[in-house]
Amino acid sequence: MDEVKLDIYEVHIFRFISQYKKIVNYVIDFLDLIVLYSIGIAKTVIFSIIEVFRLTGKVMRYTTIPIHWLWIWHDLNRMTNDSIEELPHFQVGAQYIYGRPGDGKSTFIYHSMMDYAYHTGKCSYTTAMMETPRKDLNGKEYYYHQLFKPSDFYKEGEQVAGFDSKHFNIVVYEEMLTQYQQRNNAKKSYNDEVLPMVASMGTQRHQGIDLFYFISQLPKNDIAIMLMLAGYHKIKVRKVLDYKHWLETGKIHFRIHGWKVTSYTIEPSGMNDYKLLKNKTWFYKNKYPEDMAYFNRLNMKEKYAKLPKMKGEGMQA
Repeated sequence: MDEVKLDIYEVHIFRFISQYKKIVNYVIDFLDLIVLYSIGIAKTVIFSIIEVFRLTGKVMRYTTIPIHWLWIWHDLNRMTNDSIEELPHFQVGAQYIYGRPGDGKSTFIYHSMMDYAYHTGKCSYTTAMMETPRKDLNGKEYYYHQLFKPSDFYKEGEQVAGFDSKHFNIVVYEEMLTQYQQRNNAKKSYNDEVLPMVASMGTQRHQGIDLFYFISQLPKNDIAIMLMLAGYHKIKVRKVLDYKHWLETGKIHFRIHGWKVTSYTIEPSGMNDYKLLKNKTWFYKNKYPEDMAYFNRLNMKEKYAKLPKMKGEGMQA
């Protein structure tokens, strides 16, 4: 009798399991159907929206002639700014940076040094202390760029040292007036440095150097240097009110917004002359205001501070 009851109970258990399995499978199939149907609807809606935007965008483009050229120029300008290789002063070779005192030549180059460093992972050689020290987490000071003396590289008319191109790919001559003056080109000491430097410019790619920057307040320099230039640039800094600084301090302060640049190419016109051919006028935006805080505005102050002081003679009646 007990065995019969157990058999009946077993039959009920298996029947319950079978029915439960059917219900679970039905629910799963139903949910799959809902999910697949929802995905299908979503895809249809999304593609419909895309098609509407495509069609309306096409209509807008055709119905806004010639106003839509503003959009085109905006997109082209943004594309140019995003690719630094397209900027004239980043073209491989020697670049001459000209401007009057206060025009922003050095800030322009320091920003360019940082821009190129972020792009290539390499820093610059400079003839002056163009940056102030940063500090690491332990308070230790460090610099990104490397100070150098041209006389360490060029002696007696030859290049005597190579560039560390694993870490540096730009050579910056800050204020050419303090380095080379073409009126001295008859002196041996002058030619001992300038001639191998010009030769170094001609072989810079073999040495792993992308750019030579010559910063100057004079519109021209030694003819051999000028004829080797890949580009010539007139700089004018543009500043705007630092509104955030005013909100925090109540003091008027102007920050660098960027630099207006007129770029030229060099066309030789004889053995000892050249012409500047205007390429374009463009705007170089200050993308790294935080880094510009480390620009050493008086980068030659230390050099002149070390000179002995001339007291002069007192005036007498």
